[in-house]
Amino acid sequence: MNDSIKNDSVKESETDTPLQFTGIADLLGKKSVRATFRLYPATVELISILAAQLGIKQKSLFDYLMEDEAALHAAAESRPPEPATKEQRIQKTFVVSQRSLAALDTVAKHAAASRNDLIEKSIQRLLPVFEKERIRQQQRTKALSRIAVHFNQGKALMDDVKAMVGEDDTLYQSLARVMDAYGKAVADIRKQVDKGKRLSEFSLDDLERYQP
Repeated sequence: MNDSIKNDSVKESETDTPLQFTGIADLLGKKSVRATFRLYPATVELISILAAQLGIKQKSLFDYLMEDEAALHAAAESRPPEPATKEQRIQKTFVVSQRSLAALDTVAKHAAASRNDLIEKSIQRLLPVFEKERIRQQQRTKALSRIAVHFNQGKALMDDVKAMVGEDDTLYQSLARVMDAYGKAVADIRKQVDKGKRLSEFSLDDLERYQP
């Protein structure tokens, strides 16, 4: 019986050990490190705009792009940019996960490709997201315009009610509280729209002219 218990304990220990190591490896893979690349200014700007608009860290965008090794290999197979355009790249340091950087290094070494070129090619996968967010920004801008008109009409109505019943009347005070909350909501909406202005101002031509 004792031998049986001992054997069971060994089996449990053998089973638990790989799981423990797997968990540690996974955590280490998520550890943040700094990596410097040479990218086109438009690429750096696009990464910054999307991260801000989506409310995520730039590291998350890199994780999304770099952890898909199949997509990285596909990017490595496409024709690299011309040497003349590479001179226009700038040096930029990003925070990335160890796993993302390891995947990028592995594919770059296997395909004898530049890490910078792989990132430039991979960025193309973010363009549909950018276009979707830009359309959403356009709709938000139109909505804000209508909301602002409605809010101004409400303020005009509040002035009329004040003239009719007086500032001390409970009816006016109730309406004033509603308009105060409405004004705060409009200010919050305006901040959201202003935050997305970079989407409207960014030109995809600046990015696409470097792509073969």
